[in-house]
Amino acid sequence: MLASIKEKTKSEKVLLMLSIFGLVAMFVYVTLIWSELPETIPRHFNSKGEPDGFGGKGSILVLPFVGLGIFILTTLLSQIPNAFNDPDRVTEEQKHRLYIHGRICMSFLQTQIIYFLLYGVWQTAQVALGKASGLGIYVLPIFLFIIFGTIIYFTVRGQRMYRKE
Repeated sequence: MLASIKEKTKSEKVLLMLSIFGLVAMFVYVTLIWSELPETIPRHFNSKGEPDGFGGKGSILVLPFVGLGIFILTTLLSQIPNAFNDPDRVTEEQKHRLYIHGRICMSFLQTQIIYFLLYGVWQTAQVALGKASGLGIYVLPIFLFIIFGTIIYFTVRGQRMYRKE
C-alpha cells in the first residue's frame, strides 16, 4: 500500500512538469534580459499594481529563488503522509485517498504560485525596461481568487470524500 501511496498520479506528473517548466522559464528569462536591465528596477508593487519600491537589478532574482524554494518545500512536504491533517475517525482507505487528494491540491497550488511569480518576473522586467507602467490592477485579485478558489474547491471535495463512507 505504501508504494501505491508514493506513486504520483497523472495529474501530479503533469503539474510537476509545468512547475519545472515555469521555474526554468523564470531563470532563463532573467538570464536573457539581464544585460538589458537598468541598474535600478521595481522590486515592489502596491495594491494597484504600481511600482512603489525600487532596488538594484539583482532584486529581480528574488522571485525565481522564492519560486524554487516553494517548489522544493511543497515537493518534499507532499512526500510525507503524516504531514496531512486527517479527521480523527478515518479509515486506512480514506486516509490513502485523502492523502493523494491533498497532494494533488498542493501540486495545483505549487504550479499556480510559480506561474504567478513567472508573470511577476516578466512584468517587473517590462516595467524596468519602460515597456509597461505596472502589474495592472487586476493581477492581485485574480491571483487571490485562483489560490483561494483552489483551496475551497479541494477542501469541499475532501469533505465530500470523507463523508461518503
